[in-house]
Amino acid sequence: MSDKTIYPELSVIIPTLNAAGYLPKLFNRIFEQSPSPPLEVILIDSNSTDATREIADADKRVKLVTIDNFTHGGARNMGARLATGAIVVYLTQDALPSDNNWLSNLIEPFSNENVAAVCSRQIPYDNSSPMEKFFLAKRFSDKRIERNLKSLENIGYEEVLFSDVSCAIRRTALIEHPFDETLIMSEDQQFSRDVIQAGLTVVYEPNSIVTHSHKYTLWQTFKRYFDSIYALRVIFKDQDMKSSAKMGQKYVIEELKYIALKHPFWLPYYFVYTSVKVVATIMAHYVEYLPKWLLQKISMHAYHWK
Repeated sequence: MSDKTIYPELSVIIPTLNAAGYLPKLFNRIFEQSPSPPLEVILIDSNSTDATREIADADKRVKLVTIDNFTHGGARNMGARLATGAIVVYLTQDALPSDNNWLSNLIEPFSNENVAAVCSRQIPYDNSSPMEKFFLAKRFSDKRIERNLKSLENIGYEEVLFSDVSCAIRRTALIEHPFDETLIMSEDQQFSRDVIQAGLTVVYEPNSIVTHSHKYTLWQTFKRYFDSIYALRVIFKDQDMKSSAKMGQKYVIEELKYIALKHPFWLPYYFVYTSVKVVATIMAHYVEYLPKWLLQKISMHAYHWK
């Protein structure tokens, strides 16, 4: 941190569901942060059926709260209301801070009073797929980025890109611009759009690093992509089929070159994987014409469609 940075009181919020396998290591890394650990750590648990609650209850430094009707935005808004820190830090259960400076680097940009939110760089776990590694390398580079009305020509998905996998937000900004609790996902993109439109600054800070990636099956990939594209359609009203195709085509060309050069043995799987994403994208653009029973089957968040 720079000498000008005032180390604020921090509240770390972790939404959890069956997180027992992650919590011991995650808690150790959080409470080892330099120059000091956060003021409080709050778990917003969605009625886990494993040992998540027992692990949290056993750690006196952690406050456990249950949410019965989970939504991504709802759990995070609940955390903001319960938090007492000036800065609210969100961390998913499967995101592991890479070192003891994750937190101090994450909040360093708040020395600028116009900064409303900061998100971390994400690097993949060793066992992640080439596609996941490409995605994270492309979306989370080693270059710091400040996003605000002065620096952006448009307010679309790629312009307001933000991730609450690991992020810090001024609590005052959260109270004024809460997460949309009706969204199926991508509430972080909605929040980023709203605060940028309000004239504030959102920062991507690559010196704050977490290890985070997914290992999805093809069916899980379909569901995840379907939900993501549908959410972006809701958030960005001009996200029609044409704009999705244009954005996707550019990305796939770059990704295909990467797979062919670096991981050629993955090419057969990659073509199936990409086809799955294309079908999911098309279906996400025709949600209005699909029956609810089918939407519940093809979504990762069946509760959203009930």
